[in-house]
Amino acid sequence: WLKRKTGLPLILEVNAPLAEERAEHGKLALTSFARHSQQRIWRAADMVLPVTDALADYVRAAGVPEARIEVIQNGVEESFLAPQDPAPVRARYDLEGKLVLGFSGFMREWHGLDRIIEFLADSRRDDLHVLLVGDGPAREGLEKLARELGVAGQVAFAGVVQRADMPAHVAAFDIALQPAVVPYASPLKLFEYMAQGKPVIAPSSANIREVLTGDEDGLLFEDGGFENALAMLVDDAGLRARLGGAARETLKKRDYT
Repeated sequence: WLKRKTGLPLILEVNAPLAEERAEHGKLALTSFARHSQQRIWRAADMVLPVTDALADYVRAAGVPEARIEVIQNGVEESFLAPQDPAPVRARYDLEGKLVLGFSGFMREWHGLDRIIEFLADSRRDDLHVLLVGDGPAREGLEKLARELGVAGQVAFAGVVQRADMPAHVAAFDIALQPAVVPYASPLKLFEYMAQGKPVIAPSSANIREVLTGDEDGLLFEDGGFENALAMLVDDAGLRARLGGAARETLKKRDYT
């Protein structure tokens, strides 16, 4: 309405198909109205900027011409590329001498974080530790699971961390985890991991493959392969170094900043 009234162009960033996302994961009541509203807004925009090509497919299906779609992935501030000293963060959570399995972001059920804690319990290795940075509705269940499996002492919950402190927290990871992902997202954590040169484990879904190439700059797994991929990285320091370095170079080369 404002666009029509003023004659100004409307450039719309799209991070998710919100009508579908809220219908599945929220408490959306008027689903048909939400989809109609969403599609009408997309079609009314002069340019639509989805964050992945997989998400652009939703926009195309709504009838937006290709000439009005431009995919722009998420990225990180250039400050994330600066070297960080992980020692203070490791000391804060008693991680010195540990191999740290790290995750950052809002903790939702669909992130599959329970698989990290179950892997930790199954491994029976005292040198492994999990650092979960962030908060969210899944946290309480994860804390309970860690207690039930007897590994609560090997799982640290950092809670909400300010943006300026995020690079140092990611720097404290040895392996950076994306156990699950919705099929259209451009996960901000992925670029934060890459910027700090961390080896990334993520699903081999179309949206992730837009950024990472399996066995080149990330370890991508098919359905059910998360634990095997994680075990491989835990046991191979050389592979961790190679994938982490390549991930950082990919981020710089493609200018995801």
